[in-house]
Amino acid sequence: MGDGSGAPSEKIAEVQRLATALAARVRYAQLVGRPVYEEQIAALVSAARLMDEQNAPWPPMVEEVLTELAKSLEGADPEDGATDDS
Repeated sequence: MGDGSGAPSEKIAEVQRLATALAARVRYAQLVGRPVYEEQIAALVSAARLMDEQNAPWPPMVEEVLTELAKSLEGADPEDGATDDS
């Protein structure tokens, strides 16, 4: 009931810290040409949704990486992974 009233903000702060760390890893992978895994993207999106639900701001690194990923996905063909013509 009234248990842990300060816990949600502490948990959101931890989500923000972890999301920032993951976003930094994704950014590094992009910079050095390493793959960015779907699980990493899914985790960032889930964290962003959780922050939105809690009306918590996205850390700048998270916003930057998700914006970049969204731009790159807009230019990608959704069927690209289904075709094996290479």
